[in-house]
Amino acid sequence: MLRTAIPLHSLESPIAVIYDDHLLFAEAFSSVLERLNLFKSANIFAGDERAYLEFLVKHFDEPFYLFLDYYLPQKNALTLINETRRINKKAKVIIVSSVSTPAIVNHISTYKPDGFLSKACGVDVVIQCLQAIAQDKSYVGPLIQEVMDTTLLSADEIPFTARELEMLHHFAQGLSVIEPANKSHLSRHTVVAHRRKMMTKAQVNSITELLAYAREKELI
Repeated sequence: MLRTAIPLHSLESPIAVIYDDHLLFAEAFSSVLERLNLFKSANIFAGDERAYLEFLVKHFDEPFYLFLDYYLPQKNALTLINETRRINKKAKVIIVSSVSTPAIVNHISTYKPDGFLSKACGVDVVIQCLQAIAQDKSYVGPLIQEVMDTTLLSADEIPFTARELEMLHHFAQGLSVIEPANKSHLSRHTVVAHRRKMMTKAQVNSITELLAYAREKELI
């Protein structure tokens, strides 16, 4: 059995949540967390945002660690970072992802996750991350750091907000303005405004060109 001595919380063991739609990885990672003997429980949510938010609200006042993939069905994880922190002030958010595009890694880092790990990292890196967070420090895994170092040499930046990136994923599915509005609880006028702003930022003149730009930047 893997044993560690990381005091994640002085009063009670925190809850761990793995939010990842790749169940094989999520179950394997959950097993790793259970072997560390640091968490009260390790819970898996495979892309069911409503169920996750209900769980989060239920445990809003408990120490909470969210291990979150960046790539999620029909969206990315950035809006969940903000929602998690809004509902649970004690929450620690750790991105665990296969993302390797420098501009995307740099964009994720602007949301200041408590930890940022590659899915290819070893258990030793997970432990180092938890140790750093226990000392109120943020942690970037070595594989992600390599990508971030590459980012310093690149002039590419992602000009879109988390909400705009969410809209991009909806548009990429061929959805009309009405459907993304309903899914995101926004008005049609707001969705149209987001689309117009994104086209301006990308310097394109049509939704087809916008989606081509997004695919080139690996945003969708």
